[in-house]
Amino acid sequence: MAGKRFHQGAWSSSVCLNFNDNRKQSHGGMNAFLVFAVLALAWGRPAVSQGAGFALIQQGTAAMAQGNAFVAEADDPSAIYYNPAGLNQLKRPQVYLGNFFNYPQRSYQGETGDTYITRHRLYDSGSFYLAVPVHSRVVLGFGYFTPFGMGTDWPAEWTGRYITTYSRLKTYNLNPVVSVKVLKNLSVAAGVDFLWSDVRLRRKTPLIPRPLIDGKSDLTGSGFGVGANVGVLYEPFQGVKFGAAYRSAISVTHDGRLDLALPNFVQNIPRSVGGSAKLIYPPSVTFGVSVNRLAPLTFNVDATWTGWSTYKELKVNLNQPIPVSGQLASAIVTKKNWQDAWALRFGANWQVTESMKLRAGYTFDMTPVPASTLEPQVADSNRHIFALGATTKIWRLTLGIAYNFILSAPRSKDNRFAINGIPLPDEVQANGKYRSHVHSLGLSSTFEF
Repeated sequence: MAGKRFHQGAWSSSVCLNFNDNRKQSHGGMNAFLVFAVLALAWGRPAVSQGAGFALIQQGTAAMAQGNAFVAEADDPSAIYYNPAGLNQLKRPQVYLGNFFNYPQRSYQGETGDTYITRHRLYDSGSFYLAVPVHSRVVLGFGYFTPFGMGTDWPAEWTGRYITTYSRLKTYNLNPVVSVKVLKNLSVAAGVDFLWSDVRLRRKTPLIPRPLIDGKSDLTGSGFGVGANVGVLYEPFQGVKFGAAYRSAISVTHDGRLDLALPNFVQNIPRSVGGSAKLIYPPSVTFGVSVNRLAPLTFNVDATWTGWSTYKELKVNLNQPIPVSGQLASAIVTKKNWQDAWALRFGANWQVTESMKLRAGYTFDMTPVPASTLEPQVADSNRHIFALGATTKIWRLTLGIAYNFILSAPRSKDNRFAINGIPLPDEVQANGKYRSHVHSLGLSSTFEF
């Protein structure tokens, strides 16, 4: 029956991602970990995508306020994310807590003039870092952060409702690291990433031959994967530092369910089906230089390569066949064919007083999404990120604030979104122009023991 066409059924699809879709010092640091880890784990929530694709780059306020040009500076505990080799610059145990708030707005203008905007939602995520020097040349670190995330919420009856209405991707990453100073001017570091991923994707499903009645598709799932990260920090002469950091790809198999809400007249179609899909979160490499020979000014330039070409297609394997695009199928496949992408980052800070720094930066973030597979769940385009912020120290407490205005270049969709190789009808393709911008605020506190 695999090729039998259904005249009355539901189109069922996944949208964008996957199925489910010194001893005293050391004791002080570990006690702090027990207290602060619970707090950090308690507030991690979904975050809107801030980098190209669905990567989240804002993981520390000092970096965020400099357009995330930080790999060769990396002089606070958030170095665990940006470049763990930078931890050897810390001489005492430190605990870092951060929270990041994102307020996006996306709009769509169709070829026939219809206009929609996404619902206004505030997305937030948290980070936690602990750095403990255990030797004059060795620092242990532990990080908790959200490296990938996404959130979109289109109106239920908008033109592209058969492609997506709601999406939410959450990830949680635990990252223990070790940083070693092998030479006076050279440090290296390595760590392990334990990544949990959770997704929920919703859309409408048109029923055939009753086009005025819609069903609903709700796809949920979660999975776990392991990866690694390494970093290098080299200061060939005083005031000039070179840094590089690598994060591996992480393969996650998501297990979950597809739930269908269909009218009673639709018979012989299961309302809930289990399944799985594999997603490979991409590898990345960042390298850069930090120069502070013009004190009190420090300048940073970074470049990041992200291997988004791991995302060639989304294939959801179902535990039993269901009608997909009018045919019985045991898998749902959508082509992605994403491409590797670069981001260029520029940042600077000014040591105004002994206890205060002002920061600013700019990022040009290139999209990995080709025109042929652009769709409204990730209607991605090249991004301009304008950054400002400050850091102030009061006794042993350092407070940080950062603001980013993320402006995406307008981009038009002019393709045919297909499921299992069968395009949706032209009138529901949601072809047209997409625009978006995001206001992003970061707050952090660091305590030095």
